[in-house]
Amino acid sequence: MKLDRRRFLGLGASGVALGMLGPVLRSPFASSLFAAGGPLPAKKMLVIFMRGGNDGVNTVIPYGDPEYNDTNRPSLFIPDVDALDLGNGFAKLHPALSALHDVHLAGDLATIHRVAYAGQSRSHFDSQHFWENAIPGSDLEEGWLYRHIVETLDLQANPLAAASISSQLMLLFKGSTIIPHIPSIANYRLGAPGSPESAKLLGNAPGMQPGRGLMGWYGQASNQVGYDELVRNTGLALGSSLTTLEAAGVDPATYIPENGATYPDVDNPEGFAAAAFPFFEQLRDAAMLLKLTDLQIAGLEISSFDTHNAQGAGNGAQANLLAQIGHGIRSLSLDLQSIWNDVLVVTVSEFGRTSEENGSNGTDHGEASCMFVAGGSVNGGVYNCDATTWAAGDMFSTPNGRYVSHLTDFRGVLAECLAGHFGIGATTLDVVIPGYSGQAGNPTFASLGILP
Repeated sequence: MKLDRRRFLGLGASGVALGMLGPVLRSPFASSLFAAGGPLPAKKMLVIFMRGGNDGVNTVIPYGDPEYNDTNRPSLFIPDVDALDLGNGFAKLHPALSALHDVHLAGDLATIHRVAYAGQSRSHFDSQHFWENAIPGSDLEEGWLYRHIVETLDLQANPLAAASISSQLMLLFKGSTIIPHIPSIANYRLGAPGSPESAKLLGNAPGMQPGRGLMGWYGQASNQVGYDELVRNTGLALGSSLTTLEAAGVDPATYIPENGATYPDVDNPEGFAAAAFPFFEQLRDAAMLLKLTDLQIAGLEISSFDTHNAQGAGNGAQANLLAQIGHGIRSLSLDLQSIWNDVLVVTVSEFGRTSEENGSNGTDHGEASCMFVAGGSVNGGVYNCDATTWAAGDMFSTPNGRYVSHLTDFRGVLAECLAGHFGIGATTLDVVIPGYSGQAGNPTFASLGILP
């Protein structure tokens, strides 16, 4: 159903939105931020959306289930000896994730299988929407990450506290308050850092009269209805974020990743095809912002996981994409080593895929898939893919017998990350993930223990 913000807030008592939703409209600098147990300002998070619906069965492979075989997956089956051991005698990683396996061996990776939500949609558009607004069944154009940002971060003091680093603004960051959208740092500036052109436009050139330049144009209040809220505030946020980047020396042309981290590009492809370079550029941009500025929340995306045809097994379409994810997360763990204990990298995908291969050497839309949560503070290990949580035949455990059923609701994982990493309390969680408190006792929302 069509659901605008006003109507959505009015549905709390009916059970559509299960929690106390009034606080969604509170000030971005709500008092809950400063309550005991409030968030830690230094904590940072990067969310990577793997769009298209990643095949979780061939990503975190359940070798302990006899249904994983070359009969069900004749062209997609990956022999046990080719996969990467996760140490629990049941599951292994896709061989293209060798770089991510290094993060696992360091104890910095939580690998979570069988993640979805009740009534899983198999529409890309709908399910991506639900994963981004954290309200399955609602078309509310507001992201859960946006709600976390405005509830816990002071955007007036730090306009660059969060950014969507993507070609299009991700729904994760959409809401009534403007969050910076930076498709490319190289293009998100007014000139070379410190150049006369940049200084003049920002209004800080030597000898420039006060009130001139971009900040001056937007810096004065107006009596025009709606002007201050939209135009002036947007201009101030833009000018402040540009000034922040320049002051921090954020320049892709001179940036040198640390500890052997690399972000492949045309000059240093490292075996990756040109199609991978935009993802690595945005990943490098995220790393620069997380490390060199006070940015705390970032998001980016990688597409083409919709592998209906010629998916490939150890090599091929899915393998190429997974290799990008693995290389990228390992590079972040190296490049951000100085702040790695304060960083969480979270991957999401809108659904998994059919457990049985289709007639086109691929897979179709399914239910549960897997998530990765990486960082220096995570309790590394495998969740929901071991002999205790995965019975023989669970590859076909949905009522229609085609998919892996979910054991964990994605909102439970998100809540655990937000509470465990940022320290936000129950009241704020109910704003960020509407109705979360009403899921107490629901086993699919139970904490997995991925954070201390």
